[in-house]
Amino acid sequence: MYGQKLYSVVTLYDCMQDPATLAWLVHTNIALPGELPPGRYPTPSEIRKVIEGIPGLRTNYLIADCAWQATLTSREDICWASLQIKNYTGNPDEPHFFIFDSGWDEIILTVTSHLAKLCGPLVLLHDSGVAPQVVT
Repeated sequence: MYGQKLYSVVTLYDCMQDPATLAWLVHTNIALPGELPPGRYPTPSEIRKVIEGIPGLRTNYLIADCAWQATLTSREDICWASLQIKNYTGNPDEPHFFIFDSGWDEIILTVTSHLAKLCGPLVLLHDSGVAPQVVT
C-alpha cells in the first residue's frame, strides 16, 4: 500500500537530525529552532479537521483498523492529492507520520501549510531527491 510516495512530510526537527538535510537548511538560510519550534506530527483527527476547514476541497476517506487515507479534490475537479498515514494504529488521536503518494503540488502545499499552522514547521521531502521545502 505504501510502496510509492511523492512526498514524505516530516517535522523540521526530524530534518535537522539528518546531516545532509541540515546542511541544506543552513545553506539556504532557513530559520532553525530557536527561531522556529521543531514541530510535531498531526493526529488523524487533526488532519481531518484541517482538511475539512480548507475551502474549495472535497474529501473522500478510506479508514480501517490499520489504514487511513484521504483523497482530496478541488471543487472544480482540476487538482487532487492523496494523503496516507503511515503505520496507522487505529487511534485517530495519536500523532502519525504521513505521506502524499500522488497529486498536484498546489493541493499538497495547501494542506501541508494548514497543518503547519497547527503543528509547527513541516518539511516536504520529494521522492525525486529535489531540495526539501520547509512549510511554516
